[in-house]
This record gives sequence, structure tokens and C-alpha cells, in this order.
Amino acid sequence: MAPQALLGRLRRFPVSVVVAVVAAVLVVSARMAHAEPDFPHHPPVACFALVAVVLTTVIAERSLGSLRTLVIGVAAPAIAVLGTLATVSIGAAFGEAHAEFAVGQPLFAPSIVAAALLGAATASMPTQHRWRTRAALWTVVLTLVLFAGHGSDLARALATLLGTAAGVFVVRRASRPETRTTRDAVSARTFVVSALIALGAGTLVTLVVPDPDGVLSVFVDAMSDRSVVVVGVLLLCAAWLVHRGRPAGFALATGVLVVLMVVLVDVFVIEPVRSDAVQWQGLGLDALEWQVTLLGAWLVPAAVLLAVLGLHGRLVRKRFRAAGPCRDDLVEMLRDGDAGTLGHMGTWRGNATWTHPDGLGAVAYRVRGDVALTVSDPACAAADRAAVLAAFTAFCERNGWVPAFTSVHEPVREILVAEGWSALPVGVESVLDVTAFDLRGKKRQDLRTASNRADREGVRDEWTTFGALDDARRAEVESICTRWAADRRLPEMGFTLGGFRELDDPDVRLMLAVAPDGHVTAVTSWLPVYEHGTLTGYTLDVMRRGEDGMPGVMEFLIARTALRARDAGLTTISLSGTPLAAHAGAGSLVARGSMLLAQVLEPVYGFRSLQRFKEKFGARHEPLWIVVPTALHVPRVARALASAYVPGLRPKHLWALRQAHRSAATGRSNAVRS
Repeated sequence: MAPQALLGRLRRFPVSVVVAVVAAVLVVSARMAHAEPDFPHHPPVACFALVAVVLTTVIAERSLGSLRTLVIGVAAPAIAVLGTLATVSIGAAFGEAHAEFAVGQPLFAPSIVAAALLGAATASMPTQHRWRTRAALWTVVLTLVLFAGHGSDLARALATLLGTAAGVFVVRRASRPETRTTRDAVSARTFVVSALIALGAGTLVTLVVPDPDGVLSVFVDAMSDRSVVVVGVLLLCAAWLVHRGRPAGFALATGVLVVLMVVLVDVFVIEPVRSDAVQWQGLGLDALEWQVTLLGAWLVPAAVLLAVLGLHGRLVRKRFRAAGPCRDDLVEMLRDGDAGTLGHMGTWRGNATWTHPDGLGAVAYRVRGDVALTVSDPACAAADRAAVLAAFTAFCERNGWVPAFTSVHEPVREILVAEGWSALPVGVESVLDVTAFDLRGKKRQDLRTASNRADREGVRDEWTTFGALDDARRAEVESICTRWAADRRLPEMGFTLGGFRELDDPDVRLMLAVAPDGHVTAVTSWLPVYEHGTLTGYTLDVMRRGEDGMPGVMEFLIARTALRARDAGLTTISLSGTPLAAHAGAGSLVARGSMLLAQVLEPVYGFRSLQRFKEKFGARHEPLWIVVPTALHVPRVARALASAYVPGLRPKHLWALRQAHRSAATGRSNAVRS
């Protein structure tokens, strides 16, 4: 069955199979003939080019189809080579030096086909991937044209242009639906980073490419080989730092570009004038061309320098301040829009609020390092969700932050994944439909037992707010919450997990368990959930049980809240999300990682126990996601999440976690022996 399945897949990509076979034959025959296809002096480059052709053919055939891939893969390189040949011939006839140098050089290389096909395939990619791929492709292509300057480099650039145009035409003719969650333009940061990479890599390319003749190849004539390496490496370092939004990147890029411009002026202008090597011999074509080449070689770094200086405010990462529009404005948007069950968490201290320029919605977020972590879904209407996500992403780019949409629901994930973002599950939310909720049935036995016990012991539920409590009750609530947090071996988690200070909110309701003598034995808090201006439910946040709270008191309070919500005409209550709880949408590797991390934290935070507790209520499970631009951002976002949830984590806490594991293991061992 396996060979048949493989054969079926190969039949779906006939062009890719043929190209792979031809590439293998070329390599084998070249080795047998003691020659190498393309770039005779660089066999690894030739092999890399053939592999690139095979890979880009597979990508193009999957996205564009076999016939379109074949036509573009043949026509675009052929037209590009013929156009380059005509350009070189005409230029050489007029005595143009670069054209004369290119006469007789091979104009075709396998990488021309790869560039054309990759340019065509980008048209069918999601927006995020499309612009990143095009930026990388054109950075490489233009770097080779400006620094190497061979005829094949010009042909490669033309093939890339033709392939990209053909791909756009084909995709539009196919009426592919186009979404607009990100800007169809290269950001200022991407432009500057690409320019710095091109200058840095191109400077290094002049040392390895035989006979470089590009406009910027004069860089290598102005400096020693060691200086060329230093300049190239520094420019690449500056590009990396600018990409991360570091002020050091701006300073390094500015310094290197200024030095490079000064060196060019000194070597090609000041020094010849001092040594009387400059003599006027008329304004011939060769002299004019040489002067234009020198001017161009100086203007390119000058233009990049001006871009770096002019875009300084958009290149250097902004310092985050937990401030923004008035909290009342965010609350109003939460009520009028559809921010989901976790939206009210955005009003907590430590968050900032970004508002759409046209007032379409708002996003609550906080920044850790260079990552902007949102607090669940944006506060906006469902129809405006894509526009709000796109505008917030652009806002983060301008500030040098990586946007990470945290604890979002399926609609947000679908919008972003369609644009090429990467989504990872971070937990499961338990949502209870209260319209049909009651305490009957075998599955609700624990809830009935808790409710009956409360009635026997005279424990009553009290639905109130923190502001409505008298000083004595407030002190009791604070004592229960702080004692619970003090008993933890690790710091109390925050960000999307509330604590005592989040109770002091007029919109947050409290459900208290009150003993017969009037003192509070347990506390739960409930965040409001609105849809289009109507209160539809509540979300559970704080659950704290006092030392004298009866067993099952939490089941009692949650069940009574559900019954109150049903009687009030509400539709749902959310038991909030359980971090690291795997769900069906998670891949096997991610699921195993979540389970392992949950197991590590179980002795302290009890995530798995919490999920088992919520199973008693028969709620449906809704996945919660974190969505990041690319999978490469996951480590940075993971560090930011750890800092946001446990900002006070210290080595002593990790030692306490280790001790907790040892205690748990000892307890299990003793239980087995007994």
C-alpha cells in the first residue's frame, strides 16, 4: 500500500518528478565527465542551484498546477535570457563597459529557473509568507546584480520579475479570494533590514565571486580584503539588531555607512586629486560611465543612511508603558463589541490599550522584552475583526514589537492562520450552557451533594460586588486570597489569571460562601461577558477557599452561579481557561509538550487537577490559541509569556518546584508500598 500511495503522489506532481530526474542526471553525468553544471569553479553552488530548482518546482506545482508551472518555468527564464542577451548586445555595440564585460559570459544558470518559479509561487502564498518570501528573494537577486554584475545575474532579476508578474496574473485569473489582515506592502523596518543585508552580504560576495563587475563592486577596490570582511559582518550585525529594534543597531548601521561613504570619497576622489592622478581628457563615454558608477556606488549607502536616519523613530523599539485610553473607553468597546469570554481581563492593571484609528475596536496588550502579548480577542464587532488585527499588527511593527495574540478563540485563529501565521494551543476553556442547566442526573451528583451539604450546614451563597462589602467582609476576602497565595511554592500567576486586586472592580461580581455565623469561607469572582451591548454571561476568575470552607464549596458556588445566570436570562457562563490542557486541534508533538509542562507544574499550580474539577459541570471545551507571525518567533514569545505570567520568578522558586516534585514522588511511592 505504501508504494502505491507514493506512486499516486508522484503522479500528482509530474513536472517536479521530471525536473528532479533531470537534475540528478545532470549531476551524475557532470561527475562522470569530470565537469560541473553551472559555476565551474564552485561545484557546491551548482548543486545548491539544482536542489533549489527542484524545491521551487514542487512549491510552484502545488500552488499553481502542473501546466502553469511548466509554462512559467520555461517561458520566464527563456524571455529573461533573450532580453539579457539583447541588452548586452546593444550595450556592447555602444561601447558600454559593463555590457562589453558581459559579452561571452554564460547568461543561463539553473538558479534563474528557481527564481522565476519562486516568484510565481509567492502569489498564492498567505500574505505574511508572500511578502517575507518576496523580500528575501529580491534581496538576494538585487544583491547579485549590484555586486556581482554578471549577465546571468541580470537574467535572474528579469526572470524573477517575469515570474512574479505571471504568478499574480494566474492567481487573479483563478479568482483566488484575497484577505487583508496585513498590509500588502513592505514595512519600513523590512526595507531597511533588507538594504543592510544586501550591502553586508554583497560586500562579502565580492570576495568570492570571480571578476565582480556590479555597480557596487567598487567597494572591494576601496578597501583591503580584511576591511571588506569587517564591513560586511558589521552591516549584517546591524541588520539583525535593527530587526530586533535595538538602538545599538541604529548606531552601528549609521557609523558603518558613514565610514563607508568617507572611504569611497577618500579613495576615489580625495586621494587621486592629491596625487595629481586626475586629468581632464574630455567627457567620453568611458569617463562618464566610470563617474556614474562611482556616484552610484556612493549614493546607494547614502540612500540607506538617509533611510536609517529618517526612519529612526520606526526602527528603534519603543518602551512599553502600561497606559492608554481611559479604562471607561475600553469597557465601552467591550460592551458594544464581541471580545469573547475573556475580554474583560484587558481592563486589569499592567495592560495598555491600543485603539483602532477609525474607532473600529481596541486591543488590550502588554509588552515583555520585544513581544506584545494581547489579552485574548480584540474588542470589536466580528465584521471588523480582520481590520483590527491588521492595524494592531502594523502598530506593533512600527514600535519594533513582535505581536503575539494570546488566549484567542477559533475565529481569530482562522483569520491569522489564513495569512500564514503559526498557531499553538495554550489551553482549553470550559463553557457551560446555562439555559438547560440543572442539578439532575448522575453526572451532576457531586454538585447535588455539595449543594445539599451547604443547605444542611447553613452555608448560603451571596451574590455581590467588592465595593458593596463592609470593611469586615473585605478583610475576610483579602485574608482568604492572600493566605492562598502565600501557601504557593511559586509566585502567584498573573496576566490572564486574576487575584485579589482584580476583585475591586464595579463590573466584577462576587459569589461568596457565607457560614451561619456570617463569616466568609470561600470566594469566587465573575467577569462580565457582553455581546453587542447585551450582558450574556459571566466568566469565572478567582476561586479561593478558606481554611474552614466545607468540602465541595467551590462546586456549590459555581452551581449556584449557573442557576442564578439561568434565572436572569443569561445564556452561558465560562469556567475560564485551563492552561496547558491539550485538545483535539493540537498536534501530537505539541500535545506531548503541553502535557509534560503541565506535569512539571502540577505540584504547585494544579492545572491538571483544575481541568478534572471542571469536568464535573459538563461544560463544552473550546480551544485557546496563541498565534505568532512565524514558528521562529515561538522561543521569544515563550520567554515573554513566562515573564508575563510569573514576573517574580527566581532561582529559589525553581528549587522549591524541584522539592515539590520530590515530595510528590515520595508520596506516590509510599502510597504504592502501603
